[in-house]
Amino acid sequence: YDRLINEPSNDWDIYYWATDAKPPPAEFDTDVMAMLREFAKNRNREQRLRQPDLEYLFETP
Repeated sequence: YDRLINEPSNDWDIYYWATDAKPPPAEFDTDVMAMLREFAKNRNREQRLRQPDLEYLFETP
């Protein structure tokens, strides 16, 4: 995961790979990429128009 997020020089590369617009290089064609591709398909047609709520950050343990 860290290599996927930190190594490509362009975020658009990750976008193209995740949406199957372009094939990823062999070193990034991993289980993580497969999970990202599946998430990007959005099979349940969820509306993802904003960041999730962060209330859990303010809860006391």
